[in-house]
Amino acid sequence: MIYLNNAATSFPKPESVIEAVNRYNQRPPMEASRFAAADDTPDLILECRKNLSRLLKVTDPENIVFTSGATHSLNLALLGLLRPGDHVVTTRIEHNSVLRVLKTLEKDREITLSIVPCDSLGHVSPADIRSCLKKNTRAVVVNHCSNVTGRVQDIKTIGRMVRDHPAVFIVDGAQSAGAIDINMEDLAADVFVFTGHKSLFGMQGTGGLYMRREVCPEPLIIGGTGVKSDYLYQPRERPVHYEAGTPNVPGIVSLNAGVSFLLKCGIASVRKKKNALKQTALDSFLNNPAVTVYGGTCLDDFSGHEAVIGFNLKDIPPDEAGYILTRSFGIICRSGLHCAPLIHEAIGTGPAGCLRVSFSYFNTEQEVQGLIHAVDEITAVI
Repeated sequence: MIYLNNAATSFPKPESVIEAVNRYNQRPPMEASRFAAADDTPDLILECRKNLSRLLKVTDPENIVFTSGATHSLNLALLGLLRPGDHVVTTRIEHNSVLRVLKTLEKDREITLSIVPCDSLGHVSPADIRSCLKKNTRAVVVNHCSNVTGRVQDIKTIGRMVRDHPAVFIVDGAQSAGAIDINMEDLAADVFVFTGHKSLFGMQGTGGLYMRREVCPEPLIIGGTGVKSDYLYQPRERPVHYEAGTPNVPGIVSLNAGVSFLLKCGIASVRKKKNALKQTALDSFLNNPAVTVYGGTCLDDFSGHEAVIGFNLKDIPPDEAGYILTRSFGIICRSGLHCAPLIHEAIGTGPAGCLRVSFSYFNTEQEVQGLIHAVDEITAVI
């Protein structure tokens, strides 16, 4: 099997992730913050918060809140901040974890919505976002890196522009956290959403968000926190204000091990290897007349992209092509709309979508050659 669906969930995980989870599951579930244990009981949740702060260059770890993933995080931010009459600016490149929440709020809370277009390569112009800002714009929500084309948006420029406006700038970093070197202050994001099971190498059901201290959405859930139990309202202190209920400690342990792996290897090293694999596949695809690649027309167009390639094979629907790749060649990829329907209209792949391959640090040159061989064989008979 050749696994090339890392934009959905990364596989395999580093051995250190598997070992950390196994160790945790073989000991009593004693959390340092909720259990009267010995002084040497490690605070595994705090350790992960601190390591994420190092990776994302966040000054105060308490501004990182754990959730079940990017969808949960985006719901927390959007449902917790937006009120009737608010205006929101977002884009056509967004994932349904943004679009569905905003369209629901448009219907149920009567917010107003501006959806900024992107060009045929999936690029969003910061100037177009600026032109949509209004006095009542409460939030600007932008995808950092497309899960369809791999294109990385100019978040720094957008963030600095939004800083001059009262709106909250929310960045969907589901594809970028762990894949791109991020400096939160330089990014100028008020809220940065991440998931644990993609490039951060954690288990599914992990993720969270960074929120500047001044950004205070209402929590999605309230209840037990293990602190101030005599107080019958949700404690206001971060991060417990947003982390009611039993935490997913095994998942957070896996996330901490994944983040530690990245800190040891270095984002630059991980990105360099993934980009080399991407470039090898792109070089072949762009020179095959039966392959259409989305997001650019030459190798230089993809130099700043993440290691994701959206493409189609001439005259073969993407679902059928994906089935052939899996059944005949053992290649696991993704086909369809990838939960981001509006970008497909812009790049010309609607309504069926496209194929997507996405590379991991653990993929090999031999596996990429296997992908190229499979695509060449399929297209040779078209």
